[in-house]
Amino acid sequence: MPPPSAAPHFMTFRRRLSAHCLAFAVSFAPAAAWSAGECHFPKRPPVTLKTMGPCNFDPETSSFSGDALEQARCLLTPVLNGGYLGERLEKLPPAFADYVGNAKDMPGRESLRLLLRERGLEDMFGPSLESPVSHAHDNDPIARGATYFVIHDTSSPNFGGKAWPEDIDGDANINNLQRYACSNNIERAHTFINRSGEILYPHDFGKPWRATKFETATNFVHALRGLFLHNELIQPRKHQPGYKRRNDFQAPVPGFSPAQYDALALVYVVASVRAGFWLIPGYHAVIDEGIYDKHDDPQNFDLNAFADSLERLRAKLKSAS
Repeated sequence: MPPPSAAPHFMTFRRRLSAHCLAFAVSFAPAAAWSAGECHFPKRPPVTLKTMGPCNFDPETSSFSGDALEQARCLLTPVLNGGYLGERLEKLPPAFADYVGNAKDMPGRESLRLLLRERGLEDMFGPSLESPVSHAHDNDPIARGATYFVIHDTSSPNFGGKAWPEDIDGDANINNLQRYACSNNIERAHTFINRSGEILYPHDFGKPWRATKFETATNFVHALRGLFLHNELIQPRKHQPGYKRRNDFQAPVPGFSPAQYDALALVYVVASVRAGFWLIPGYHAVIDEGIYDKHDDPQNFDLNAFADSLERLRAKLKSAS
C-alpha cells in the first residue's frame, strides 16, 4: 500500500464517480427508487500512449506480446491497493493454463443453452448464442475477433467513512443493477454482475465497445473497438484515511462473492463459446498501466476462486452433453 502522502496511482473518487452514470448519484435509498435514466459521461482530453503498456501490445497484430498463455499471465498481474501492480504470474490455474487461446473441451451450444434455460438466462444470452463476437476496427469482419475478456469492478457505491453493511453481498442498495443501466444505451460495459450473481447485459458481445483509456488512445483511433469484451463486478468502496481528498481506495475483503465468480464464469463461457476459443482474461488496471489517472480495478480479485467456478461449470456442462 502506498504511504498516505504518496500520490494515488489512480483517479480520485470524485473523478471516478463521474465515470459512471451521472444520473445515478450515489445514494442509499431503497432499491425500488432507482430507475434507468440517461447517462452523461464527461469528455476528457484524448490520451496518446508513449508505450504499449506492460504487456507490449502490437498494433499490427492487434494482440499483446507472446502466446495466449503468456498474454494471460501478464494481463492477470495482481492489482494492489492504489492501482499498483504486483509480480507477474509465473503460472495460471489449470482452469486457464490448459485452455486459454484454444477450444479444448469447449461446450456445445445446445448444452449451454439448456443450462441457461435452467438458470433463467436463456432470454438474456440465448438469442445471440449462435452469433459471433465483435471484431476489432469497429466490427470490421476481416479484423481480429474479440480476444480479451476484461474484468472490472464498479468501485461503487461509496460508503465514505461508514462501516460496511452487515450483509454486503445481500444488501439491496449495493446490488441494485439499475444503478448502471442507461436509457440512452451507453453503459460502460457489456455485462454487470452484482454480489448476488445477478447479471445486467446492456451490450451484446457482438457489439463493439470500449471501456479503458488504452482502447480510446489517439494511437488507435477506432482500431481497438470490438477487440475487448468488458465485464463489471459490483464492488462497494470506502474512503481510505490519510489522503486529503475524499476517495474510493478501500475495497472489501474478500473483494467479491462466490455468486459473482460463478456468474462471471458463466459469462466467460458464453463469450468464449461465441468466440470459438477460450478468451484471454485480463484486468482493467493492467491494460491501462502507465496511463495518467488509470483505474485501480479489480481490487482483491481472487483468480483461484474464479478458476474454481469455471472448473465446476465446465464439469456441469460436460455431464449434460
